[in-house]
Amino acid sequence: MIKVILLFFYSATAFANFNFYKDLSLKPVDIETLKETLTKEIFSHDGWPEELVYDERKYAVKYTFNDELSKYIKKQLRYYRSDYASVVVIDNNNGHILSAVDYTRGTKSFGKNLTFSSTNPAASVFKVITAADLVENAEMSSDSVFTYRGKSTTLYKYQLKDKKTKWTRQVPFGRAFASSNNVVFAKAAMKNSNLNRLSKMANKFGFNKDILQFINSGNSTLYQEQSDYALAELASGFNRETMMSPVHGATIASIVANDGLFKKPTLIAEIEELEYNREIWKPKFEIERILRKSSAQSIQKMMKRTVTRGTARSAFRPWKIKRIKDIEIGGKTGTITGGLPHGKRDWFVSYAVPQEEQDKGISVCVMIVNVKKWYVKSTVLAKKIIEHYYTSIKE
Repeated sequence: MIKVILLFFYSATAFANFNFYKDLSLKPVDIETLKETLTKEIFSHDGWPEELVYDERKYAVKYTFNDELSKYIKKQLRYYRSDYASVVVIDNNNGHILSAVDYTRGTKSFGKNLTFSSTNPAASVFKVITAADLVENAEMSSDSVFTYRGKSTTLYKYQLKDKKTKWTRQVPFGRAFASSNNVVFAKAAMKNSNLNRLSKMANKFGFNKDILQFINSGNSTLYQEQSDYALAELASGFNRETMMSPVHGATIASIVANDGLFKKPTLIAEIEELEYNREIWKPKFEIERILRKSSAQSIQKMMKRTVTRGTARSAFRPWKIKRIKDIEIGGKTGTITGGLPHGKRDWFVSYAVPQEEQDKGISVCVMIVNVKKWYVKSTVLAKKIIEHYYTSIKE
């Protein structure tokens, strides 16, 4: 008798708020179909839908965005009015996308399709992947010395030969990264890697696969030509066929900032079925080590040199970053003409990490497409965003 009473008491307590008629009639949700439905709804217009109707039921969609940060970014994009521009900010600690905004000068409008579209030549941003392969698999360091002839921004076949002349110069690999030397990266890959191995490293960094949780945004793609010169073009980023999205650019920087850990990004914070107040989906903490910590730290050293002494130095002069002097910043620039929409792309993928050991900071990707003239450099805009985040939002 005592056992029966206890069982009844437990059952009444456990199911006190349980509606048998309503809750036991819940239909299972096909998550894959829900993903497709939400993806289509998100990219069918410029806004971010907060409600979704699927299978005759309503769902609330919550995002990871920081509204204050996005408001500031929009203000800057509206001020500079580039032909096309895209900005992505990722929280390196959890993979949450804090902002994803693009701007079109012709229509004076904000959107998101360019931000998630893989129609943009990666240019020298791909040097991050090449450096990762060479450091991880060929035990190369920033002090490894290479020789080159001609301009560092070109890539002619004669430059790939080891012929010594009075115009031959030597340069350490780390400096070649910071100055975005195409010839050195091409020669380094031809001597110490191959197309198969470089492609594998690119796949680890998110090429040829969907990098986002829940949303299908399309894949970044690699240059597929099979030849020695094609390897040189791929490794240096000197081609128009290696395509990526700005959200992928921020992800690449986040991997380096996280010491070689790939934390899969998400822009969806939660999906809830409104009628029954039940949680349908929340992001998982998907994490994968793709580089040794020592290899990632070697690339961090090169990316920091890009900011202090390389192609991004003009925007990050010490007197220009007094307010964030305690923030460690690293980045990689890239410029190339092509893509869709057509124009000269100006890339800057970067990370900004406080000196606190537990905080991995943020990663920022700025991509600007200039058609006829330049309005602002990607490095300048990224510096402003990093400064605003740490002085106005993070505080």
